[in-house]
Amino acid sequence: ITETFLNVNTIDKIFLKLKFKGDKMFNFFVEKEKRVGDCYYITDSDYNHITNVLRMQKGDSFLVSEDGVSNLCFIEAINSDSVVAKIIKENYQDTNLPIKIVLFQGLPKSDKMELIIQKCVELGVDSIVPVEMSRCVVKIEEKKKKSKQARWQAIAESAAKQSKRSIIPEI
Repeated sequence: ITETFLNVNTIDKIFLKLKFKGDKMFNFFVEKEKRVGDCYYITDSDYNHITNVLRMQKGDSFLVSEDGVSNLCFIEAINSDSVVAKIIKENYQDTNLPIKIVLFQGLPKSDKMELIIQKCVELGVDSIVPVEMSRCVVKIEEKKKKSKQARWQAIAESAAKQSKRSIIPEI
């Protein structure tokens, strides 16, 4: 597919030929502060992932999720420290379920919690609450709770990106 952009009078009638990386549409999460007008300025680890890992170029398209809304964007420019992504279509796809699901999960043995978090996020759970049950074999030390929660939150973010969710579920 070529990198041709045709402008028409109304935004609804814009016809775009976008460059896709295979059949995949990648998803990135950004904060509100990264949006200026109809562009996102993507920096840090997502910048590295777009430029060095995926080797995306000007004209490639992807989804940008901000506050539960996914926007279809294309790369307008690649700077030395940021990728400028212009919004093509706002509220491109709604992948949120019509109901809110909160999972209270007892702590399982070994690394099973990571798999549970990944699969539940992919299935549409909005929040996962790890619970230490009275008969639970696993007990997390107080000093390790923050690091476990950070690790589980990173797994939830990764699973949300993979399943093209517009929100990152809270752990």
